[in-house]
Amino acid sequence: MASRAVLPLHLVTGFLGSGKTTLINRVLREPGFAGSMVVVNEFGEVGLDHLLAGSAQDQVLLLDSGCLCCAASGSLRDTLIDLFSRRAAGSLPPFDRLIVETSGLANPGPIVAGLLGDSALKGRCELAQVLVLVDAVHGGATLERHQEAVRQVAFADRIVLTKAAQAAGQAQAMADRIRQLNPDADFVVMADAAPAAAYFEQAVRRAQPGAAGWVRGPLRSQYGDGGAAHGAAFAAIGSQVFQLPGAVPWPAYAHWCDQLRRRFGARLLRCKGLLALGDEGRAHVVQGVQGFFAPPQPYGGPPAKGFIVCIAEGVPREDLAAAFELLQPTTTGTLT
Repeated sequence: MASRAVLPLHLVTGFLGSGKTTLINRVLREPGFAGSMVVVNEFGEVGLDHLLAGSAQDQVLLLDSGCLCCAASGSLRDTLIDLFSRRAAGSLPPFDRLIVETSGLANPGPIVAGLLGDSALKGRCELAQVLVLVDAVHGGATLERHQEAVRQVAFADRIVLTKAAQAAGQAQAMADRIRQLNPDADFVVMADAAPAAAYFEQAVRRAQPGAAGWVRGPLRSQYGDGGAAHGAAFAAIGSQVFQLPGAVPWPAYAHWCDQLRRRFGARLLRCKGLLALGDEGRAHVVQGVQGFFAPPQPYGGPPAKGFIVCIAEGVPREDLAAAFELLQPTTTGTLT
């Protein structure tokens, strides 16, 4: 494995008891995931003891699957930098992917922002997806009572519904509620017989024409049919899609990012999309998290139609639409 390869990082989150440990244990037992680095908050919380082979060495353990497990002793950024440094020095075996499990009460926003914007991590790893697990039995009550669970679902690129067999007739209702909050994240029901690796695969490029056809994984556009009413638990969170068919000048894009940060800040949970930027109109991936916007990254092909998806909390749709007028005078928004 090339030491300079950019590794995919899968951020696994979900409320307490949603099944994160079960999924990670399953995938680590599959041969294709040997050579993974798993970063967790606390060993006691994760429950990987039955997989451990050998003693801890500076908080990095070798699992019997051949994977490595690291207990984060500081910030995720510092942990990742340390792991890459030790790998380069030869004190750690090579690893070719990262799986980061958050605590059940984590807000994914700051974590995603750090992964997108840190220059020390650029070129070493990139966010492949935010994978969120939701308990079909208790998930409805959890969404009603805990804003952390609502934010986790809102940030998801892929949602896995767990414990569906135990939920009897509740599973479909739970699935419908999740789709109201995050209309077009990849959504699957966990099956005991299915390979766990499937939940960590890159999403397949969508075939339909338009902006969504260019997007994979965490940039998959959250297009919906429109008109769906949100439940009471997440009425304040909404998804809005803006089509931008023309090229956007760099100064206009920079001004727009600054204005969104000033006007909405952390209430703008996540922005993601594909835009033609600059005089040459080159396609770029754009991402923002809670008021922070990462530098746009060149994309390999021209977009059929530029778009940005925004998930916001407590921001009236007309206010967000007005802000997009700064980006391009002819911008029109499609509400979802």
